[in-house]
Amino acid sequence: MMQQSVNCVEIDSRAAYEKLCSLQDVNILIHRSPDGDCIGGGYALYHLLRQKGIRSRVVCADVIPETFQSVTAGIQFESFEPKAYISVDVADRNLLGDLPEEIKNAEIVLCIDHHISNTHYADTLYWNPNSGAACEVLFRMLEENSIPLTSEIAECLYLGMATDTGCFQFSNADASIFQAVSVIKSQYPDLPYARINRKMFVEKSKGRMQLDARVMQNIQLSESGRVAVAYLPYAWMSELNVSSYEVDGVANLPMQISGVEIGITCKQQSNGSYRISMRGGDTADVSKVCALFGGGGHVKAGGCSIESGEPKEVCEKLMKAAEDSL
Repeated sequence: MMQQSVNCVEIDSRAAYEKLCSLQDVNILIHRSPDGDCIGGGYALYHLLRQKGIRSRVVCADVIPETFQSVTAGIQFESFEPKAYISVDVADRNLLGDLPEEIKNAEIVLCIDHHISNTHYADTLYWNPNSGAACEVLFRMLEENSIPLTSEIAECLYLGMATDTGCFQFSNADASIFQAVSVIKSQYPDLPYARINRKMFVEKSKGRMQLDARVMQNIQLSESGRVAVAYLPYAWMSELNVSSYEVDGVANLPMQISGVEIGITCKQQSNGSYRISMRGGDTADVSKVCALFGGGGHVKAGGCSIESGEPKEVCEKLMKAAEDSL
């Protein structure tokens, strides 16, 4: 099934639910370097489709970290030839990563998302760019169609909403997402919320703690002090035995410096390319900065890639672009 040129149609929650229920043998695509929101959303959809007797599986280019085993443990996907592809929390087809060509080029019949930078690559799009997480978008779909939450779906949705809001400390944690979490906690008060929060936001490996120390010692500040850039050589990851998933969590460190409005983390990859993560303060729009380098994301959290260049040159280019945006 090859990629088709589509005129994407935005649909409401009713049409999205009906679309899901009409499918058979579904591949649920989530983005590379998976985080709690795409994992929670992918597995919530798996449980929802399973209730309807629809076979599905979550497909990711990268291995899902053990950190998320609270929602992935014990699940064994059935073997089938996919008849339909959907995506969740994927703003752009390129974010799917290194998947087999038949999957990367497949027609995606439905995308469920919350990124303002969504490129409308699917046949249909159910989204809300004002939502704090794709899992909140999914929650609203279930709520507006009067679909009861199961404990499995509730835990998946909580995971996504907690992780994409930084345990509800980011500016995208508005009244709407607190209301959604309140409903989930009211219905399922005994889910392991505290354990999820500790696993996601508190626990770190020894190597990650050592990496944090190196990063903080080597952060570069712009002349104004409003932009901070952290560079992570790939060799540090190997030396300290830190996984790529753990490195993703380093992105928030530059924002801990008082006065910083844009924090940038530049992570060197094994092939010499760079993955960039940006975080924004009160006035910054980092999605616009990331777009200058072919990326995107949210106003306060975004990312992009740079394929080549000397580390110093790459970091200076990122710092200037960020400073110019302020």
